Amino acid sequence: MANFESYGKCYFCKRTFSKKGMTKMNNKDLIEQIERALSFDTFISYNNVWDFVDHLERVKDNIDALLKNGKAEQAVSLYEIFLSGCYEKAEEIDDSSGELGIFFEELFCSWIDARQKAKYDSKETINQVLKWMENDEYGFCFNIEKSIVKIFCRNELKIFELSIRSCFDDAYCLESPKEDKRISNYSYPVRKNADILKIIYTEKKDIKSYINLCEKVGVTPKDCEVIALLYKGIDNFQEALIWVGKGLGLKEKDNWLNESSYDLERIKRELSSLLGNNDYAIESAWADFKKYPSEYSYDELMKYVEKKDIDNWHNKAIEEAKISPLKSTIELFIKTRELDILADRILSVKHEELENISHYIIEKAAKVLLNKNSIAAAKIYRAMGMRILNSKKSKYYNIALEHFLKVKSIYIENNFEEEWMSIIRFIRENHARKYGFIPDFEKLVSGKYPPPQESFIQRAKKRWNKQISLL
Repeated sequence: MANFESYGKCYFCKRTFSKKGMTKMNNKDLIEQIERALSFDTFISYNNVWDFVDHLERVKDNIDALLKNGKAEQAVSLYEIFLSGCYEKAEEIDDSSGELGIFFEELFCSWIDARQKAKYDSKETINQVLKWMENDEYGFCFNIEKSIVKIFCRNELKIFELSIRSCFDDAYCLESPKEDKRISNYSYPVRKNADILKIIYTEKKDIKSYINLCEKVGVTPKDCEVIALLYKGIDNFQEALIWVGKGLGLKEKDNWLNESSYDLERIKRELSSLLGNNDYAIESAWADFKKYPSEYSYDELMKYVEKKDIDNWHNKAIEEAKISPLKSTIELFIKTRELDILADRILSVKHEELENISHYIIEKAAKVLLNKNSIAAAKIYRAMGMRILNSKKSKYYNIALEHFLKVKSIYIENNFEEEWMSIIRFIRENHARKYGFIPDFEKLVSGKYPPPQESFIQRAKKRWNKQISLL
């Protein structure tokens, strides 16, 4: 076994590891790779996390290759060293983005896979998994059960379920009877183990056990969604619809926070259509579209429309979108290629409204409109530039200048000089004290920005002359 027997110590931390698997195939090089990648005693800032984890992933690829080549025991040992090393690194990194946590989860799953291929004892594997989950002071194993239940073999899943069920029963026995059976009214050990059991039952498609558990701790809209989908998976659409109705009823009565479900109405439409009630599906999807017209609600509506009615419903949806907030309909107009309507909407709204829309959305519109309606595109580029100035993010001023350069080019080319002069006046009046921006903006106005770029040949000749002049 690669578990801590025949003890040997990893030289970069205080943990102990099996010598078996570390000595075969000269694992020393891979251990050194792990140590170098983890960069102990060096703090990893938020801005450097992505590159740091990318390096870790490349080292993991080398261990994965061992596993693919049948060297499972060696891989187990190296994964154990790597997992422990990541934990040792936890206080030397700003992992606000969760990148290291995501990598740890992938590494953990690979370790389980390697133990399976090495034919290690299932009970021992689950015992170690549970210990990791219990001793998780950095939260790397938070919700890890969602991933590991998918890779457990049947025997491991059974042992894991029995262990969690035992923990749940022990915690549940300490609870006083609840008049309002609602999961939030129970202690953390009950809630946590109940959540894990639900994940296990979902993976096993064990509807009966899931429902029995809900009868003990109460059912939530989220539970109703899961149970409905499980019934849908076995083509029992009628029973699934009953659970959807139960979930919708619960949602109406109370605020369930993270135990709510946002998909119940969508699932109800799917089930109604499958049971032959397509009229309800269309009616419901149309009602949702009118509330929140968007690319996604449009797709949901058209999913139930018969081929012969597509044009009619499309036109109806677009007419509704015309009078809806621009922010939610930009991507819909792009998707449906209603670019004339999009351009008209862009040109009709106030500058402030465009500036309040995420640049991820309006930049898409600018790109598709550049050749279709360049004046509308220019208005978008103006908004993108103003967003940067208004946010006072000086490190992005160069991007703002690029946006205004496009605006200038479009307006001058289309004889909209007065519009361009209006922007110049506005920026001078409202952003004159942005000293990291204004000098370059004035160069842009006068035509001196961006400075002319030397060609490669010019740079090469200049470098040559400089080098030989030193002789």
